[in-house]
Amino acid sequence: MKPSTKQKALLFCTVCGHKSPPGGDWVETETETELGNRLTLSCPECSTAVTRRPLDTKSVDAVVIAD
Repeated sequence: MKPSTKQKALLFCTVCGHKSPPGGDWVETETETELGNRLTLSCPECSTAVTRRPLDTKSVDAVVIAD
């Protein structure tokens, strides 16, 4: 059986429908919140914040519907 080459993780923008892997073409900005420093991934098409992640780990911190 041939291994799958499908992407296992995809983020998508709920506003415009843009989709890309977490390391794809998202616009990255660092922000400081009450929870500490975060990396925000925003849509390159419409600028909607899609997710915020702690800078010290790769886990998803929060999913943002719209800013």
